[in-house]
Amino acid sequence: MTGRDRLVIVTLVGLLLAVTTAIGAPAFQTAPSASSSASPGALKGYREGILGHPNQINPLTATTQADRDLVALIFSGLTRLGPDGTILPDLAERWSVDDKGLSYTFTLRSDATWQDGEPLTSADVLFTIETLQNPAYQGAAAASWAEVHITAVDSRTVRFTLATPVAGFLTATTQPLLPLHLLGGVPPSALSANPFSQQPIGSGPFRLVSWDPLQADLVPTARAAAPGGSSAPPGNPGASPSVGNPAPGASPSPRRVVPYLPSIQLRFYTDPAALAEAYRAGGLDAAVGLPPAMARDLGALPGSRLVRYPRSTLTGIVLNLRVSHRELRDSRARVALLQAIDRAGMIDDVLAGNGTRADSLIPPTSWAFDPSASAPIQYDLKAAAAGLKAAGWKQVKGRWVAPGGSAAYRLQLVAPEQASNPIAWAAAQRVAADWRRFGLTVDLVGLSPAVLIGQRLQPGQFTSAAIDINVGLDPDLYPFLASTQATTTGSNVSGIQQPALDKLLEAARQPGTVDGRKAAFRALESELAKNQYVLPLFFRDEVVALSDRVQGPAPRQLGDPADRYWDVLTWRLASGR
Repeated sequence: MTGRDRLVIVTLVGLLLAVTTAIGAPAFQTAPSASSSASPGALKGYREGILGHPNQINPLTATTQADRDLVALIFSGLTRLGPDGTILPDLAERWSVDDKGLSYTFTLRSDATWQDGEPLTSADVLFTIETLQNPAYQGAAAASWAEVHITAVDSRTVRFTLATPVAGFLTATTQPLLPLHLLGGVPPSALSANPFSQQPIGSGPFRLVSWDPLQADLVPTARAAAPGGSSAPPGNPGASPSVGNPAPGASPSPRRVVPYLPSIQLRFYTDPAALAEAYRAGGLDAAVGLPPAMARDLGALPGSRLVRYPRSTLTGIVLNLRVSHRELRDSRARVALLQAIDRAGMIDDVLAGNGTRADSLIPPTSWAFDPSASAPIQYDLKAAAAGLKAAGWKQVKGRWVAPGGSAAYRLQLVAPEQASNPIAWAAAQRVAADWRRFGLTVDLVGLSPAVLIGQRLQPGQFTSAAIDINVGLDPDLYPFLASTQATTTGSNVSGIQQPALDKLLEAARQPGTVDGRKAAFRALESELAKNQYVLPLFFRDEVVALSDRVQGPAPRQLGDPADRYWDVLTWRLASGR
């Protein structure tokens, strides 16, 4: 069982197929609501431009980034992300955990309701999780709940029992919930086509008033201030760090409150230039999803700033380490390949500086990262050449020959095609150019996500691959490197099988104290630094060009770009602007 933020690692298919799903153009929709007297066109609210278009607004079937952005605003889970890596109460007011880290009991808020006024109960929690566990459900989120048993203790209490303890389980409870009274009886295969996905009813801070392929208008769900007349967003009652186990008795959080923003209008664009121009013209308060250089330039405009959210997604080179590729099984050769890549130049060119060199598979912004266990590997062609020679390679007429070979070694590098993942493709181009400059013969091949995953990575028909790996807000590398996952359906596409590594991976995902977990990760990172099973390139930032009119958005590590709304309850519009 892994957290929702780790789904990219658990199911690579879900990640890569999502970015290439055809974007539909539904007819204009008007979402039902208990009160729709407000005219969204007349509201002076927050206006955000997004690159991409919505297709279906359903937590279990969202396919585009615009879908996930809307889901983040309209739906909610038992918990939500908080500052500094914490997990805060949301629909749940408190939770407790047993001593073994196997049983989690959540108590729902007494005021938890759906946006149509129906009460939200433990039956809705069961319905959502059991749908995710249904074999007919093929979405990426299914893997997170495969080994979890859920029980409704009463109408406001649910208990999750894990087959094995996993430290990051609490993050999985940010999973947005679905209403049983509207979707009960709908089979998982029919969820995407159900009218609910066009007219969603959630339990989140904002409700959908209307939407079409070009624009969505939302207003706050809550209509009354918090007890005592305060409309201030809640603090951190019951906050739990993502490391260790949460305190067994979190204090109840206050009743839901009204966001400061009077409304949110999301505008959707196909052309990055058109989105950038709309922002420059003053028609938008924020621009999201732009190429890094374009976002950087907008953030430098007067009255604007660039907000950089560090992400838990690693862009790296996965090598085929099966016995059929013995030339790559020597760690000295792998270190040499990494030394031959100019990652600093790559970050400047591909990310416009909006990212961090990866010295480990663990993000440098994570609590689990230990710089002492992950010494930086610098761009050094002389050291790279010495490393390859020490591993038995030789150079003939300027080209590298693998051990036992007689001709120049031909290395194929596969990557998602530019249309599906422009950042990964650009990184692959830089890697190929650097390796060629170093004397390697490299064939770069861009593939559709379906072919890349189904025909190359999972069956092991590749030599090297440039891909994205979301290691999670509570990092978990087990699905990607454990021997048990080296199957045609698993996520260990490198095929590495090392019993010593398996023990370290298992230890790092066990619940425990903060110090204990840091020690486990230190040991794991030392092993990874020594052997470089995956060549880490960089961790990118999610960058948002933001008008100074908007106050409140604060950076924190994101598992998905939609997580940038983690503090939307605190966002304000500056007066007089």
